[in-house]
Amino acid sequence: MTGFNPLVALRSPRETLDGYIILPRLIDKVRAQARGELPAAYQRNLLHRGGTLDGRFLAFTGLEGEALRAVILSCETDEPVAQWVAHHATRHSAEEKQRWAAEVEGYRPAGRVLLYLQATVPEVAARIDCALVSLLDLIDMDEGRLAVPAPGGAADVEKRRF
Repeated sequence: MTGFNPLVALRSPRETLDGYIILPRLIDKVRAQARGELPAAYQRNLLHRGGTLDGRFLAFTGLEGEALRAVILSCETDEPVAQWVAHHATRHSAEEKQRWAAEVEGYRPAGRVLLYLQATVPEVAARIDCALVSLLDLIDMDEGRLAVPAPGGAADVEKRRF
């Protein structure tokens, strides 16, 4: 987030691969880290379990972060990664993947997470109440894929998506 380098192309966490949100972004982050291009602010949570988006993906799929990293780095394209995930992840129907994606999409930061985000995306936090928008919206705003509403506004973020 802070320290984001627009020259490092990370896909939106909303993009999907084999029905999984977050996975294309994880692939981008792992490859960027291997090239030494992943911003420092992204490094500490990369493929770590817990409440981060990476951790939520790992928990939902049942995958181990280091195994996923090894596969990503051994594959030149996304498709073999998707095939490996399909073979090794906990089986989920398309409907289960959609429900999980909606749950992640609906997550609004609160408490310590909100304070952390306000500190790491100060340009966005100065213009909106970060508690009123989803974490995915905050990421997309911070990385320039989603317009930041006028100061104090967040009600029509959905309408402003590129």
